[in-house]
Amino acid sequence: MKIALLQCPVWWTVDPPLGLAQIAGVLAHHGHEVQVHDLNILLAKSRVPGYEHAWDWERFHEWNDPVFVRRFYADHARIVGERLQSILKSDARLIGFSVCAGGKIASLELARRIKAEDPSRVTVFGGQQFFSQDSARALLEDPAVDAVLRGPGDEVFPALAAGLEAKGELPALAGMLVRREGRVIDGGPPRMLKDLDALPFADFSGFPLELYDVQERLPIQASRGCVWDCRFCSSKPLWGGYASMSGERVFAELLAHKKRYPWKTHFEFYDLTANGDVRALGRLAELICEDRRVNGAAHFFGWKINAILRPEMEPGLLACLRKSNCHDVIYGVESASPAVLKRMNKPFSISTAERVLRDTHAAGITTVGNFMFGFPGETEEDFQQTLDFLRRNHASFDRVYGSATFTSLEEGSALAARPEDFGIRRMVSGAQHHLYWETEDGKNDYLVRLDRYERFRRLAIELGIDAYKGIDGSLDEERARNVEQYRRFRCEVKK
Repeated sequence: MKIALLQCPVWWTVDPPLGLAQIAGVLAHHGHEVQVHDLNILLAKSRVPGYEHAWDWERFHEWNDPVFVRRFYADHARIVGERLQSILKSDARLIGFSVCAGGKIASLELARRIKAEDPSRVTVFGGQQFFSQDSARALLEDPAVDAVLRGPGDEVFPALAAGLEAKGELPALAGMLVRREGRVIDGGPPRMLKDLDALPFADFSGFPLELYDVQERLPIQASRGCVWDCRFCSSKPLWGGYASMSGERVFAELLAHKKRYPWKTHFEFYDLTANGDVRALGRLAELICEDRRVNGAAHFFGWKINAILRPEMEPGLLACLRKSNCHDVIYGVESASPAVLKRMNKPFSISTAERVLRDTHAAGITTVGNFMFGFPGETEEDFQQTLDFLRRNHASFDRVYGSATFTSLEEGSALAARPEDFGIRRMVSGAQHHLYWETEDGKNDYLVRLDRYERFRRLAIELGIDAYKGIDGSLDEERARNVEQYRRFRCEVKK
C-alpha cells in the first residue's frame, strides 16, 4: 500500500523527526511504499518576512492558535499547496500525521484540506499526546480525522494498513480509536512494546537531509519510558514503565546509519534515560571501542546522552563511555534539596549526585546538569540548598541548564493530573495554565519561579559555568513577554 507520512509545524529543525523515521522504517519493513513529507522543515527554510522567530522554542504555543496557523498557511500558500498536491498525486490512500504539542492545529488544517480535495483519503493521527484517551477522543470530533493512535505505532500502524488494504475500512485495533459513520469505536488500550530489539531500524531515506540545521547529526532512541517515576514527568505514566534495546541492537543501528550516511559524525540520543539499563549502555560503549580498535576511524562518530544520577555510573563505566566518544552526558539534577527531591519522587542522594558529577567530569566527558525551580512545596531555604550545591560542585559542571519553564504542569504527569495533591490552586474558571499556576498558600507563583531562575543563572555565570539559557531569543525579551502574558492571564482568570 502507498502511505504518506507527514510532519507539520511546529517541530524543531536541527535534525529529522525521529518518530516519523521510526514509523517509516516499520512500514517499509512490512512492504509498504512510504513517502515522507516533512512540511515543517520545508516551511521553516522558506518562511517569509514576519515569521523569523516562529520556530523559536519558547514560541511554540503560538501554533496552538488556529488564527495564527491559518494566517501562516495563507502567507505560505505556494509551499503548502505544492505539498498538498504532491500528497494527492502520490495516490497514497493512507496518510499518517505525527503530531507533537505544537503541531495539532497545523496538522488538522492540512488534513481538512486533504479531505476537501479527496474525502476517500484515510487520515490517522499519532503522537505521545494522544496516549491519553481523552485527548484522542476529542480529536475525533473533527471529521478530517479518521483514526487516532493511543500508543506506539510500531505494531498497530502496519496492522491498520493491512486491514485497510484487505477489507477497505479501518479495523478497530487495540491502541486506536476509529470513527465509523459518526460513531467512535475504541479498540481497547494500547500494547506497549517491550522487545525493542525486534524493531526495524529508523528510515531516513525519504527525508530532505540537506535541509536540517546540523548536517553532521542524526537522532536515535534506544529506550522508552523511564525506570523512575518523577511526579513532574509524563514518561513513565504514558509508556507504562521502561523498555530498552540491548547494546548489540543499538550498535547495529548506529553502524547501519553510519554506513549509509558516512558524513554523519554525531548521534543524538533522545532517550530520556539512556542509562536506565546500565549493562546495555556499557555494552554499547564496549562495541564502539572494539569497532574503533579494528576499523580505526572508518566508522567514527560521537554521541550524547541524557542520564539519571544513579550510583552505577562509576569511574570504569564513565572511562569506557569517554573512550567510545560519548562526549556529553546530561543529568537531571533538578534540585539539591532532599525535601524537594522526595516530593518530586526523585530517588537519588546528594552524595551520589556529587560523586557521579565529579567522576563524569574527571573522565573528560562534558558534564551538564538540568535544574528546575519552584516545584510545589519548594521554600526559599530549599532553593538556597540548590545554590549552595552549585557553589560546592561548580568545578564538576561544564554547563548547567536552568529550565526555561521552571516547573511546568506537563500533560500526563502526576503534577498535572492531580494538582490539588501538591497544593496547586484550582482556578475558579477551570483554566489551569501549565506555566502560570500558583499554590494555595500564595507563596509560589510564576514571578517567584522566574526570580529563582534568574538568580540561579546569575550565580552559574559568576562561577564561570556555561549557563545555557534554553531559549532562542533574547532573555530580556522572553522575560518581558512572559511576564506580560502572565499578568494578562491572571486578569482574565479573576474576571
